[in-house]
Amino acid sequence: MAAIGISFIAAGFPARQATAQQAIASTAETLAKLSATIAEQYPSARALVLARGNCILHEYYTSNPPDAQWPMYSVTKSVLSILVGIAIDKGLLRLDQKLTELAAEATEGTIDPRAADITLRDLLTMSSGFAPHETAEVPGIWNSSVWMIRRTVKYPPGTHFYYDDEGTKLIAIILRRAVGGNIAEFARNELFAPLQIDRYQWAVDADGNLPGHIGLSLTGRDMAKIGLLYLQQGRWRERQLISRAYVLDSTRKHIDGGEPIHAGYGYLWWTRPTRDGSPAYFASGSQSQLIVNFPDRNLVIALASASSLPGGATKFLNEVVMPAEAALLAGAACVGRLDQ
Repeated sequence: MAAIGISFIAAGFPARQATAQQAIASTAETLAKLSATIAEQYPSARALVLARGNCILHEYYTSNPPDAQWPMYSVTKSVLSILVGIAIDKGLLRLDQKLTELAAEATEGTIDPRAADITLRDLLTMSSGFAPHETAEVPGIWNSSVWMIRRTVKYPPGTHFYYDDEGTKLIAIILRRAVGGNIAEFARNELFAPLQIDRYQWAVDADGNLPGHIGLSLTGRDMAKIGLLYLQQGRWRERQLISRAYVLDSTRKHIDGGEPIHAGYGYLWWTRPTRDGSPAYFASGSQSQLIVNFPDRNLVIALASASSLPGGATKFLNEVVMPAEAALLAGAACVGRLDQ
C-alpha cells in the first residue's frame, strides 16, 4: 500500500513555563480547540494520540471507542522492522546476510544470478535492485512461497530505491524461518505482550507467514506505544526490548526514498528533519495512518483515519496538531500514561 507524504514544519518550539493553574487553564482551552477543529474539519480522523514521552497530553476519538482497532496499512512495515531488529539482537539474523543464506530458493538455477548479492539490509532499505513494477503470480493468501525472488534484478543492490511491497513480503518469510516458523508467536512474545498490546490483528496465511507490507490493525493508543518504544530507543519500563543501536540505525537515512514519499529511508522507516533541522522519523500508511516521533521534543503523535484527511496528513499535522502542541505549557497535565 502506498504511504503518505510528510514534510514537517512546526517542531522545535520550547514549551513555556507556567504555574500549575495557568497550565491547567491553558491546556484545557488549547485541547478543546484542537478537538473541535478535528471534528469540524477532519471528520475522517478516528484516533489521535499526542504524547510527550510516556505522558499522554491528549487523545481524540470519534464515536468509536478508544479500543477500536484500525488498519495500519504500510505502518505494518515499520512494525516488521522492529521484529527484524529483535531477531538480529538475538543472533537469528544479520544485516549483511545475502539471499543465498536467507532463502534456499535463491540458489535455484532459474533465479537471476545477480540476486545472490542482495542482503537483508538491501531489502530493509528497499534497495534490493529488483525491477520496479515487475509482477508475478501470487499463490496462496499472502506469501505462501518466495515467488518474489524470481524477479529480474535491474540495479546493483543498495543503489536504487523502489517502494517494494513484494520485498517486504520476502522479509516476513525470512523472519518466520529465522525464528523457527511461528512468526505470530514471536511477534506476540517479543513485542506486543511486553508493550501490553493485546487488542491487535495480524493474520497469518496457511503457511504461517504474516503479510509484511500490510495487515496489522492497532488501536490509537497502541500505535503511540510503538512510537514511544522507539522514542525511548528500544527500552520499555525496565527491559530493553530492542537494542538502542538498531533503533538508531533503522531510523537514520540510508538512502533517498522516492515515490510515494520523497524523504530519507531507513529500515522500513521514513526519516526527514523538520525545517529547523530537528530530527523526525515516521511510519506511514495510506489513508492517513501515521506514527511520528520528534526525538528532540520527546514527542510522539499517532493518527488513525477511516480515509485520507483533507489535504493529507501533512497539512493536518503542520496546521492543526503541531501548533496546538507548541502552545501547551510545560506544566500541561497528563491524561494517561502509555505504559499503563
